[in-house]
Amino acid sequence: MSTAPTGPTASATRPASGVRYRVGQFLQGFLAQVTAAERTLAAELLPPDARALFDHMPVDAQRHSLNVLYAVQIAGFHDSDLAVAALLHDVGKIHHTEAGGHTEAGGQPARLGLWWRGPLVVLEAVAPRLLTRWAVDDATRGWRFLLYLHLHHPTLGAAAARAAGCSEITCRLIAHHQDMHLRIGSPRFLELLRVLQWADSRN
Repeated sequence: MSTAPTGPTASATRPASGVRYRVGQFLQGFLAQVTAAERTLAAELLPPDARALFDHMPVDAQRHSLNVLYAVQIAGFHDSDLAVAALLHDVGKIHHTEAGGHTEAGGQPARLGLWWRGPLVVLEAVAPRLLTRWAVDDATRGWRFLLYLHLHHPTLGAAAARAAGCSEITCRLIAHHQDMHLRIGSPRFLELLRVLQWADSRN
């Protein structure tokens, strides 16, 4: 297994910050597109029951996930568990019911779209206690539930992936993809986790 360019170390996996970077991210998301060939690629890599999870993600989130997948592949990592984790690491930003759906009040999708993610990142940086205080685990509470999805999407995404038949190591990668200080786990798991974090922070 290869080593990612510059090395996916703990110090290299810290996400970039700054207004210019966030504006760039927003513009990339606003203009994001996913081709039919890329959707086919995702379907081929994902377990059958997990394909719906990817399909329910907003286009900009799908674009980000595909970019993360490409990054780990270009770096020389072609592990199937890592590939699935790359595609689904942010799937917890959509609320999935036990039946596999995703609803909020009125039957509409409860998910963190592009217009929410940018402001939430800024709020988390400048007032994390407010974010925690306002977040509510109740899909009928509108924006307060979206804050909850933002804060807990790694755990929620891992649960959704597990219910959709993803491997245990894939689910652990999703659950810990924002845990930059985790040191417990097999050497393979920790290596794949650092690679996922490295690719995520650059896309």
